[in-house]
Amino acid sequence: MDNKYVNKALEISSKVASNVYLDAISKGLMGTLPILIIGSIGCLLGVFPFDPYLQFIEKIGVKTYFLAASTVTTSCLSIYAAFLIGYRLAGSFKCDQIPAGLISVFAFFITTPLTKDSGLMMEFMGAKGLFGAMIAALIATRIYCAFMNVDKLKIKMPNGVPPMIANTFTALIPAILVGLIFIAVATIFSFTPYGSFTQLVYTVIVTPLNSLGGSVWSLVVLILVQMLLWFFGIHGSNVISGVITAVYLPMATANLEAYAAGKALPNILCNTFYDTFSGIGGAGGTLSLCIVILLFAKSKQNKTMGKLGIIPGLFTINEPVVFGYPLIMNPLMAIPFILTPIVQTLVAYFSMYIGLVPRFTGVQVPWCMPIILKPLLAGGWQAAILQVVCIFIGCLIWYPFFKVSDKQRYEQEQSLEATAE
Repeated sequence: MDNKYVNKALEISSKVASNVYLDAISKGLMGTLPILIIGSIGCLLGVFPFDPYLQFIEKIGVKTYFLAASTVTTSCLSIYAAFLIGYRLAGSFKCDQIPAGLISVFAFFITTPLTKDSGLMMEFMGAKGLFGAMIAALIATRIYCAFMNVDKLKIKMPNGVPPMIANTFTALIPAILVGLIFIAVATIFSFTPYGSFTQLVYTVIVTPLNSLGGSVWSLVVLILVQMLLWFFGIHGSNVISGVITAVYLPMATANLEAYAAGKALPNILCNTFYDTFSGIGGAGGTLSLCIVILLFAKSKQNKTMGKLGIIPGLFTINEPVVFGYPLIMNPLMAIPFILTPIVQTLVAYFSMYIGLVPRFTGVQVPWCMPIILKPLLAGGWQAAILQVVCIFIGCLIWYPFFKVSDKQRYEQEQSLEATAE
């Protein structure tokens, strides 16, 4: 491949990975994970399919609060996201982060569809309003940070005033100006057929994106891009993480809301699906490689690598293998490195598509949750068995390429030992 084009691709991907706006979205949405896990646990405890248990929690009055935990977390996802995205972006521009987060929430609220009595439409507080919240937070925070760089807009307090009070007055005029801008935006959009900015975003961006994101082939393309970047030494998972979270987290929350309501789960794909099947043991499905190494390696170097990589791999940490083997810029291992996660994703998807394995409920499970336990919590015992099957399939893909590589290294070691003697 022409180095000119490779270098250009690496340059573009590096810029994408370091983009402050994508970084703010990625880290902001990741920051919602603790609260979403609380909501997921509450939902599971509130609708656990065991009649004596359900009758008991309803009798003692706790069921309402289990379900409320889901309502005030997953059903209010956009509120938390707006604050955290604004907070993260302000940090990138060295601005006071808490006012930026609060202004972001205000910007989202004021541009959201309102009821006749000026109340907020709660349906947009969850996954439905997430993209509107993201865009409002990015724009509001960027304008706020720009105003904060204009000294004439700052109210400067005398020396001796406590810093907390001084900072509040410093941010006052920029915050008011941003608020007025978004009030104007909300007013303008109220005269359009959409009625609000968030409704426009949902209609024009989110609906087509959900259709695209619901296709397994879109996910396959993302995984292919991720693995090509990894091959050339760029952390491909970081590059696409913002897209994965933005597109597939709302699908997970939609499933969780449907699960809590006793309805059919609408989505096969979600962020938990990606975490569980699209890189078992880390990008490239390298847990399978570690298993193959432990079972079949003859090279001393490879045996050591297998022992070092297997435990972190169980927690989806594979840097020891990726950089230690290495898999980066390794033409022989490139095919299984790229192919394994794609095949595992397709096997998992079509297993759920034909109904062999139930869809994930949308419960949020940390990405570093141990293998097998992660799908067990997210989807049940069938999903756990499916992950084992995918790991086995990964072993079959890695095996022939590893045997060639291992043979080369073993012969090199034998040659060096013979020379040393």
